Amino acid sequence: MVAWLIVFYLVARVVSAHAGEVPPAEAQAFQQVFQKVAPSVLAIRAQGRDAMSGSQTRIIERGSGVLISRDGLVLTAAYLVHGMDEISVEFPGGVKVSARVVTSEPAAADLALLQLDRVPLGSIVSPMADSNTVQVRDKILIVGAPFQLPYSLSVGSVSARWAPNTAYRTMPLAEFFQADATIDASNSGGPMFNLKGEVIGIVSHNIATDARSNRQGFVVTSNTAKQLLLEKRSAGSGIAKGSCSTPSVRSC
Repeated sequence: MVAWLIVFYLVARVVSAHAGEVPPAEAQAFQQVFQKVAPSVLAIRAQGRDAMSGSQTRIIERGSGVLISRDGLVLTAAYLVHGMDEISVEFPGGVKVSARVVTSEPAAADLALLQLDRVPLGSIVSPMADSNTVQVRDKILIVGAPFQLPYSLSVGSVSARWAPNTAYRTMPLAEFFQADATIDASNSGGPMFNLKGEVIGIVSHNIATDARSNRQGFVVTSNTAKQLLLEKRSAGSGIAKGSCSTPSVRSC
């Protein structure tokens, strides 16, 4: 109960900070979407060794991800988990579950797909949208789940769309949204939602903090994630889609 009171306070603070640019009805819509999708956003902690240094130095990455299927598939940024020895995912309420990398694209798109060892009863899945339907100036939310901290929330709009091999040629297969919502370590690897509560992209902290971004965050589109990660899987029937009206998970 206390945790959700903190969440509601956070939403109020974020929306009030945009009060001069967000009409009351739109502010209410942001709150409703946030309350709907926040339980699907997970905190990710990964540990590994620094292979480049040739030593036993341990490295730790922290970020966010989003549960997209009833059988425990999680989308996140590749740089958080690629090559790591141990991956832990924390659900709202503090339940921690181990995970492994199913597939990742660290160079092509900074995306990774995780498989959870189990899915806690009652977990919430967020549906994946067709990102081709997203238009410039559409309103969006970016949600993060910092470890042992309340959710992070950033609201804004899509300011541009970049085709593969245009904005960042070092990631030639990734299509990007450019958004004016704040992107930082707290929501790195986390989802960007439309106002229907559907996932339309995955945040990449490495890209978003580049000096060229000029405080404009770059988010890999959901269709890129589908093409590079999900279509490789032979069994993808458990993945929630935009038309899904019952996103609750009821199995362990």
